[in-house]
Amino acid sequence: MKEPNQDHFTSTPHKQTLLYPNAPWYFGLAVIITWLGFSRSYFSRLTQTDLYHHLHGASAGLWMGLLILQPILYRRGQLALHRKLGWIGTIVLVPALLIGGVKMMHLMLQAADEYPPGAVYQLSFIDASSLLLFSLFLGLSLWNGQRLALHARYMVCTVLIILPPAITRLLFFIPWFDSFAKTLNGSFVAIEVVLLLLLVDDRRMGRLQPSYPLALGLFLLLHLTMNLAGQWLWWHTLMDHFASL
Repeated sequence: MKEPNQDHFTSTPHKQTLLYPNAPWYFGLAVIITWLGFSRSYFSRLTQTDLYHHLHGASAGLWMGLLILQPILYRRGQLALHRKLGWIGTIVLVPALLIGGVKMMHLMLQAADEYPPGAVYQLSFIDASSLLLFSLFLGLSLWNGQRLALHARYMVCTVLIILPPAITRLLFFIPWFDSFAKTLNGSFVAIEVVLLLLLVDDRRMGRLQPSYPLALGLFLLLHLTMNLAGQWLWWHTLMDHFASL
């Protein structure tokens, strides 16, 4: 992933250079991972799934689809359309993704008897933290809308934070990943490796942006705490109250 030199940017849109020339392919790969990961638990059971799962799944898929399109529009100099679609996506897709995610947590907690003992508390902690981190990365991206290097990197992070559920399910196709604990931790390791590679790429280009170090630190913190959250009584109490609403 190469970042253009500052003098590559001019006031004429058609001369602007894309931050990551292969970004649409990377986001496309994220879509494929999501499709494969949820092929058994979601796509094969579409008629048996509730509206909120459809809302969350569709909004997350459309968000990744939008991020495939945005770099292409930028590369073609269609900046007005790039900005317009970005704001439409933020106003329409993001609330749907967040509301769907919260409602899915609620439904999961109410169906705790269908899960292994205590599993819903760990999963709800991961879900709540992921929704907060998604909102944080999106907010930072919008705040840095005029600073391409930061804007694009924080947008990348919005996709990375929603990938672990798909990777967790995908890892079950590998024989060694024979337990939920292995696949769950493996999914976070996969994202952390990606962030390390992105950090190395930034360093190789001569300038380390703060986006990926921040994201890596937050992912590592979530990775650590998610293995402890199932034992936190205060979290149990909070989630039990939430489930009763």
